Amino acid sequence: MIPLRYREVLPPYWYENEMAETHFGTMEEVMDDRQKTIEELGNQFILRRATYGLDIWDWIYFRKKQPGSYEERREAIRKKKWAKRPFKLPVLRMLGAQHGKLLAVKEDFLAKEIHFEYAASQAIDLFRLHQDFEYIRPIHINRALPIAKTAEKPILIKGVAYQHSVDFPICGLEVPTTASVSGQIVSQGLSVSGTEYHHRVDAPITGFEVPMGEGE
Repeated sequence: MIPLRYREVLPPYWYENEMAETHFGTMEEVMDDRQKTIEELGNQFILRRATYGLDIWDWIYFRKKQPGSYEERREAIRKKKWAKRPFKLPVLRMLGAQHGKLLAVKEDFLAKEIHFEYAASQAIDLFRLHQDFEYIRPIHINRALPIAKTAEKPILIKGVAYQHSVDFPICGLEVPTTASVSGQIVSQGLSVSGTEYHHRVDAPITGFEVPMGEGE
């Protein structure tokens, strides 16, 4: 039987043709092999997927093949790539975004620190962030300071308004002693309550190794 992908574009009398079945069946294998080759070649241009293509990456950055496993070679190349980038805000944003859900990057001029603000709802790779930052840190910057921030919740204030009609005597007219004043002036208080949210952030313990994730 001719493969489905070809039957969809062929008239029905081709479906049981043995020669056509042999032809399209063989062509399908060749096309699948070609697709795998294209994908494999494409992976060599992506550092975290490159295998035999790492020889070319090593030559570009080190001018010679580096020793070690694929992961060790990828890590050395990745650090070399960061070292060649200028220490500017776009580069810091790109660096910080690789290790968590980055919200903002700010500089504390007086403390000479770079603050990376992350959403606490997702994992933050503090170990890799420190490694990458130290690799490009200039001498006038003391350190990088990661900050985990919780989502800001609006404070909703609700109140109930009351309206009363009060009758007052008109100036110049006598008020009968039997007259009464309708209505009542009422004062209302407003109470405000808040809700507090706590989130747990896991950080590496000193003396323990932290597994290094895959990334550029």
